[in-house]
Amino acid sequence: MDAGLLGRDAELAELGDRLDAAFHGDGALVVIAGEPGIGKTTLLAAVIARAATSGVPVLAGRAIADEGMPALWPWRRVLDGGAELGLRRELLAVDDGPADEMLFVALERTVQALIGAGPLIITLEDLHWADPATLRLLRLLAGELPGSRLLVVATSRPSPADLPGRRLELGPLSEADVAAWLGDVHPAHPSWPPYLHRQSGGNPLYLRELARVAARDADLTRPAVELPMPDELRRVAGYRFTGLSADCRHLLGGASALGEEFDVTTLAAAAGTTPDLAEALTAGVLVDDPAAPNRLRFSHALVRRARYEDLTRAERIDWHHRIAEALPPGSAAATIARHRVRAAVDEASARSAIDACRAAGQAATHDADSPGAHHWFQRAAELLDTAAYGDDGRAELLLELATAAYRNGQLIESVARCADVLELAERLDRADLAARAAIMVRGTADEQVNRTIVSLCERAGALLGDNDALRARVAAQQTLALTEVYDYATAEPISRQALALAEQTADRVALVDTIHARHNLATGPDGVTERLAVANRLRTIGPVPERPDAPMWGHIWRIDAALQVGAIHEVDSELAALERLADQLGWPVARWHLTRARATRALIAGEYSQAEELTHAARALGFAMEDESILGQSFAFAADLEKRTGRFRDHEPMLLQTIEHIPLPLVWAGYAHYRLAQGDRDAAERMYARVRPTLASMPVDTRWLPTVDDTCRLAAAFGDRDVAAWCRERLLPYAAYYVASVSGYRGSVSHALAIADTALGDLDAADRRFGDAEAMETRIGAPGEAAIVRLAHARMLAQRDEPGDRRRAQELAEQAALTGRRLGMDLVLAGVNELTETRQPLTAREREIAMLVADGLANRAIAERLVLSERTVETHVRNALTKLDLANRTQLTAWALRAGLRN
Repeated sequence: MDAGLLGRDAELAELGDRLDAAFHGDGALVVIAGEPGIGKTTLLAAVIARAATSGVPVLAGRAIADEGMPALWPWRRVLDGGAELGLRRELLAVDDGPADEMLFVALERTVQALIGAGPLIITLEDLHWADPATLRLLRLLAGELPGSRLLVVATSRPSPADLPGRRLELGPLSEADVAAWLGDVHPAHPSWPPYLHRQSGGNPLYLRELARVAARDADLTRPAVELPMPDELRRVAGYRFTGLSADCRHLLGGASALGEEFDVTTLAAAAGTTPDLAEALTAGVLVDDPAAPNRLRFSHALVRRARYEDLTRAERIDWHHRIAEALPPGSAAATIARHRVRAAVDEASARSAIDACRAAGQAATHDADSPGAHHWFQRAAELLDTAAYGDDGRAELLLELATAAYRNGQLIESVARCADVLELAERLDRADLAARAAIMVRGTADEQVNRTIVSLCERAGALLGDNDALRARVAAQQTLALTEVYDYATAEPISRQALALAEQTADRVALVDTIHARHNLATGPDGVTERLAVANRLRTIGPVPERPDAPMWGHIWRIDAALQVGAIHEVDSELAALERLADQLGWPVARWHLTRARATRALIAGEYSQAEELTHAARALGFAMEDESILGQSFAFAADLEKRTGRFRDHEPMLLQTIEHIPLPLVWAGYAHYRLAQGDRDAAERMYARVRPTLASMPVDTRWLPTVDDTCRLAAAFGDRDVAAWCRERLLPYAAYYVASVSGYRGSVSHALAIADTALGDLDAADRRFGDAEAMETRIGAPGEAAIVRLAHARMLAQRDEPGDRRRAQELAEQAALTGRRLGMDLVLAGVNELTETRQPLTAREREIAMLVADGLANRAIAERLVLSERTVETHVRNALTKLDLANRTQLTAWALRAGLRN
């Protein structure tokens, strides 16, 4: 939809009603009013399009901003277009005689001609530029419109206000309108709609121009950034300054430096005079609020920018310096920092700006505003060279920046700044700086980042000497990074050394870090008890100010462990605690972990719409962070969701890019299973061929269980008995576990074992194992997964076909279908239909008779209706009961109802 029509449903409806009324003899004048770019012309075009579909003529006129425009020019254009209706420009010719009287005669003559030409639509654009005679004719015509078949639709800026007729004042778009429009034209990060709404003021023209610049100059999938102001918008927004005095424009320059909304007292202090802004208020440049007379605001963000960008460099720097000096005590740290930065031109002013930025960054950190803190420490770092900071001061500031970047999810930037600090630490021989730089970034799966961390730890270790507390922290950090690059053999002894040092020194920060390292060494399915133990150990340690994220990891680890063993109530309790902590921290990484954990919980509960919404939210958060592993995790979760709903989306080529960038058996197996679910057996088999040779050498870590689970299912699908048997043997010790974590939910291990049993021909074992899997899914409240298990169980029973199997298969398929319809699981429904078609035991005549039995007819009545002998009917009923493994007609009726033969 054109942005100009967003939020205009009521206006469109009213104009449609007015159009219909005019067709039936009730004409009217409608004036569409609003500021430039608000959508007047777009709305008018919609009216014209509707009139065209009805075959009604449309005549158009327009006033123009030109001193040479002749009187009545818009009407002359209307008459020029109406020759086929008997209209002509000569109607406006003024005869000889008194000028006013003759003009009235000409105007009245024209009015009557227009009224007689109906049905007709007349459009008049830009009446704010119209001459008095044009408006006089319009007023005369408006008085004749009721009872006519003529609709006049005009557009105007906020003046003239004394026109008759219905006035439609177009206001700005809402933020929801902007989000809806942007979602249609550019899939974007959630921060873009509020930014574009704020910058455009809800003006559709401004919105379109800004969105065009954003699409050209920015990555819309990442958080919003400040955009350059397009020349066209600067011209349109700046028209309001026309005619203002030089003094007023000067004060507006200071106001524009203050911001979109400003305090008049502060402006007066900066200007050194009492500001008179009445001209600006009259011109619509500024807007006041009677409830806050000391505060004014610009009518649009772009109006402010137009004035601000018109300032010379010297004017701009001078205003920001004046404002920084004039701000009263207690002003927001970010406000002071903004003006100090924009006035920083030499060493002294740069040092003042750095101090202000650090204060603003610390205030943002205190308020859990991670993006704000990151921004202000970045601005401070940009001024280091101008301020001529020494190595010690530079290192401290860069560490503050690295911390802020880490908390804001910018991991690559954070580790790069840590490397800069470590280089300074080596130059200064500062072990403390080296250690702080090495242990800054934690909890990422990005391989390159972790390899850099390992290097930083090794370099820091060379400076630490006998400082056991710092050695413990650095060793713990090194262990964490080594486990993320799968170097467990190197990590294990370093981890134990770190734990011993932490216990010996009673350093709580070192203890938290070493506990984190121990957790990473116990990530395989056998380590669930130890993971719970270390998570609880974090809880007993209590708050550690230097590690505010420690409780977050404790919650995540407990959720992971609880999901693996199916303790769903524990999951819900930890989710609530994690949400409170994420709100407290304000870190994107905490919000990301929370969002994907909630998505997993929704997936388990079969709340697929909510799971999809949370998946999109988690992906948006992930895009904003510089951890490339997040992309793969986002697609993995999306694939798990789509395999349940059967509504697959086109993720190529992003998926293939992820597969090549993260060459792991986990990724290959997951992709192969996804392709198999889509029906692309060839692609799935090619990817499965990559997984197969890696199985024996895979480390038994957090990725092992989901990889073997997926591979087991793939081996069964491809008839690979050797791999299916290998997987079954390895998975048997974990039959009571679930393949689940914060990252997603694959179902119970018993389900994979049942699939392996089926593939290996051990159908009795498969029967028992499917029963276990169904019970496990039911216990944790996973209806969707239970339906998938029931369908697979039904298929196995249909394959075994022992006495009673057909009836059980039918019942399981019906249960799966009921859940599939309720939850929208297209693949389950398709599977049930396929099973029913391939295993349909009744002939067409038997089905027909079963339907009549369900209708309550006796055999004799059925025989009469079908013109059969009663004995033949008895035979068909008996055969149906035998084939369906049923005992009597009542059960046959129930079967017909379940099978959908009768309602």
